[in-house]
Amino acid sequence: MQEISIQMEYEQDIIDFFQDYCAHHEALYHYSPLTSKLYTFLLFSGMGDGVTFDEIVEKLNASKSSISTSLNVLLNNNQIEQFNKIDERKRYFRINPKYLTNRLFTIKKSIEKELDLTCRLLEFNQNNKLNVFKCESRINVYIEHLEKSSEELSQTIEKLKNSN
Repeated sequence: MQEISIQMEYEQDIIDFFQDYCAHHEALYHYSPLTSKLYTFLLFSGMGDGVTFDEIVEKLNASKSSISTSLNVLLNNNQIEQFNKIDERKRYFRINPKYLTNRLFTIKKSIEKELDLTCRLLEFNQNNKLNVFKCESRINVYIEHLEKSSEELSQTIEKLKNSN
């Protein structure tokens, strides 16, 4: 009896984890709930053999049209890839093997844009064109953090590119 309750608890943990990932993708990418669910499903399915369109429709219990729309969003964002197996007409979908590198690159671009805007704002402030900062030392700490973060991300991206 105890073994069954442990298994049920584990399954609920996985369900909660899956839902947390869905909510994260929804907030992060501004995806619809279905697109977030599909992306998370493919992430949890691994990067190996892929999942067929029909399997996705069945597992997510959504219309073919809705699944197709979500797949196209993810394909256009290079977050997933589609492929065919030899001698099969079915399309398979899986997470883009470079998704970690792509994700970090997106974060790096965002940090670099933030850094550029903050430096420009500081310059306007120093030239008395804007009076935004009362304490430049705090903004300089922020700029230093952005620079370090960008450099760290560059190093991590290179490590990921050079790994299997």
